[in-house]
Amino acid sequence: MKKIIAYLFVFLLTMIFANAVSAEKISVGLYYGESSPSEVAINCDGQDLTVNREDISEEGLVFSSSDIIKVNNISYNGDIIIKKDASGNITVINEVEMEDYVSSVIAKEMSPSFEKEALKAQAVCARTYAIASVGRHSMFDVCATVHCQVYAGASCADGKTADAAEQTKGEILTYNGQPAQTVYFAASGGYTESAKFIWGSDTPYLTAVSDEFEDADCYLHKWTKEISPSQITNILSSKGYNIGEVKDIKIIEQTPNGVVHKLSVIGDLGEELFKNEWCRILFGGLLPSQAYNISRDGAATLKTYYGTVSLSDISILSADGYTRGAADTLYIKGGSNSTAVTPGLSGNFVFTGRGNGHLVGMSQNGANGMARAGFSYDEILTHYYSGTEIIRIED
Repeated sequence: MKKIIAYLFVFLLTMIFANAVSAEKISVGLYYGESSPSEVAINCDGQDLTVNREDISEEGLVFSSSDIIKVNNISYNGDIIIKKDASGNITVINEVEMEDYVSSVIAKEMSPSFEKEALKAQAVCARTYAIASVGRHSMFDVCATVHCQVYAGASCADGKTADAAEQTKGEILTYNGQPAQTVYFAASGGYTESAKFIWGSDTPYLTAVSDEFEDADCYLHKWTKEISPSQITNILSSKGYNIGEVKDIKIIEQTPNGVVHKLSVIGDLGEELFKNEWCRILFGGLLPSQAYNISRDGAATLKTYYGTVSLSDISILSADGYTRGAADTLYIKGGSNSTAVTPGLSGNFVFTGRGNGHLVGMSQNGANGMARAGFSYDEILTHYYSGTEIIRIED
């Protein structure tokens, strides 16, 4: 402990956080809660130190340096604060200048390779989200994970993202004079969606808009995922739903843009109805978005007078009545006495959809497409967040 004291200042936590909340700085939780390590390695002013739980009592340890500070070999600007929570877990916080934070978030949440105006739009989104989230966590403002915004300190510093932060310095997006909820996602596949169909909140500026400039070749612009009934049964069981073996999934309601709003899952012991974002997260991360259609088996289909029919929907008429075909192979005898053999069907559910993420707010790939088409960052933002305006924090 004596070695640690030689290279740090010790302050009361109340003194630390009385000055932490401002438009110029933000405190980011790097390690906290049950996932926090038992000790952390610090490199500050050329000195290597190790801090464990026993080194921290009722006061926090503050590592302050004019240079980069490393925590577990990851570089950070600003100050590093280490303390314990009520359960005795180590909490590591990076108090950092807002624009350094924004630059890092852009690099992790978007891509430095994107167009300049798209990066600037992302900068305003990241800064607005941070300002609106001050104090979101009890011991710091925002965390460094997808729960808030992904942040990796100075380790992912990039000239283009730093420029985007600097060129929009102090700018946030507002609605009726208040910071907007600048939620964003990767790709829409052609249309964003209204927040009321995803989270149940009817937010005026988070409505469905066309995303026509998004590159059709971007990752998960369009997609197909196949999931077996047993997989879905196991997922539902792990989430506490006791409907037995899954037999069918039916879309009850879709928005005009094809986003599933209500979904029914039917098992041999019962049925469950799901709404809003549960129509996606129900499947344990297997579906990229909530905009999809469902078919069964994904195998052979039969062309009839009335159109194409999935073989899994065909029933057999026998002396005992209608029965669902259960054989591994289905034989169809034609008028010429020739017999066609179709392969056995998997019975899997096939989801055909578009987009990647919750689909609310700004599509990052769409923003990049708009930037390539010549739109400025403020035009991009007001397209995705209808009725908003950009202001500077100091104003």
